[in-house]
Amino acid sequence: MSLSKERIGQIALQALQQRFEQDGISLNPKTLKRQIHNDAKKFGITAQELAEFIKLIYRSAFDKTMAELESISPSSPSEKVAVNEDNT
Repeated sequence: MSLSKERIGQIALQALQQRFEQDGISLNPKTLKRQIHNDAKKFGITAQELAEFIKLIYRSAFDKTMAELESISPSSPSEKVAVNEDNT
């Protein structure tokens, strides 16, 4: 069985998303920018292309995280926990 380039790309994207979800992602803009430029050079693509790709992955990871948080958020005001403002 031979895989098309499109299917290879789909599998690679899923594998990369899974790895980011398991290992975490950096939110340090300076570090991320440097890594994008370094990796783009290694891959022989433009930093702009890689940045667009990374934005897709980050957005997917963010959306999944938010969905998980929504599933554990209180659904009514009576379920919300009051915070003691004087911290005692």
